[in-house]
Amino acid sequence: MPEVNIRHLDKIYDGGVQAVYDFNLDIADGEFIVLVGPSGCGKSTTLRMVAGLEDISAGTLIIDGKDCTQLPPKDRDIAMVFQNYALYGHMTIYENMAFSLTLRKENKEIIHRKVMAAAEILDLKTQLNKKPRQLSGGQRQRVAMGRAIVRNPKVFLFDEPLSNLDAKLRGSMRRELILLHKKLNATIMYVTHDQTEALTLADRIVCMSMGHVQQIGKPIELYEKPANTFVATFIGLPPMNMFEGKIEGGHFKCDLFDYPLSAEQGKVLAGHEGKQVILGVRPENVTRDGHIDLAITNNENLGMNTLVHGKIGGKKIVVCKFAEWCNYKAGDTIQIGFDPEMMHFFEMPQKDEKGNELPGKAIR
Repeated sequence: MPEVNIRHLDKIYDGGVQAVYDFNLDIADGEFIVLVGPSGCGKSTTLRMVAGLEDISAGTLIIDGKDCTQLPPKDRDIAMVFQNYALYGHMTIYENMAFSLTLRKENKEIIHRKVMAAAEILDLKTQLNKKPRQLSGGQRQRVAMGRAIVRNPKVFLFDEPLSNLDAKLRGSMRRELILLHKKLNATIMYVTHDQTEALTLADRIVCMSMGHVQQIGKPIELYEKPANTFVATFIGLPPMNMFEGKIEGGHFKCDLFDYPLSAEQGKVLAGHEGKQVILGVRPENVTRDGHIDLAITNNENLGMNTLVHGKIGGKKIVVCKFAEWCNYKAGDTIQIGFDPEMMHFFEMPQKDEKGNELPGKAIR
């Protein structure tokens, strides 16, 4: 499988509306890249530019050393899997998987060999004589993947392929995608708004917002070292708890609590003395050995974990994730603190020249 090099990609529609700004990414041979972000962030537009389904307004796209910026889709040697399967209802599963090769007028023996090999990988050999309506949603999505596999493309593109499936089926399909990637050693670009898919599937994640790349890195990097407040609150479920306050005399002070900083935190934040900052703490890093009063509002028991919701000072909602079954009642009060090794600090958000709010950068 080849490398993909994307340089300074922009997408500007008629009327001057810009959907993607200066997108840069190098995808290694056999790498699984996931583009993640909320609706309207530009991730699907970026994928469609790589596929050739959207014109590239500016920038360069190189696939396997070849400039594909202006090439039509059929000459880019890519295969795309959509969320709606796009199967032909009047054809059998075999005919659907063979369709692109039939159009190319490939040798029938070669077509048969490729279709059977893909069906073996995707556990579809017993379904080949059926019509799409006779298959489950997960099976139909595997057929769409099989149709892409038989083409043996240089790059696989997936545009939210699991979004039409129920939660249980999405889980099983995620596992199948991981196994498929290992079997094919394929170069994959995958778009989703589901952070669980991003964290479980990706070799690297590209997190996007408002047409801009916010951070690129391994899943653990985005989770443990978010680059800014957007990544911190988008990646992770439940989202990170955020508190606005000020650094004063080795303490983080806000209108809800006064929290002492460790010596290491003091060094990192030395340049922010007297300045407003944001403290971020993930729910699983909230402890029960602190001095902050949390008034419980409700529990969500999840088996081995419990999400405990409460308020500080009667107004700030905080979510805690404790590794046990908890039976707190509404109105109970507990004292909480934060794991000092897992406290994140960010600068306050700023505005760009157009008045758009930019996420606060992480303080390292």
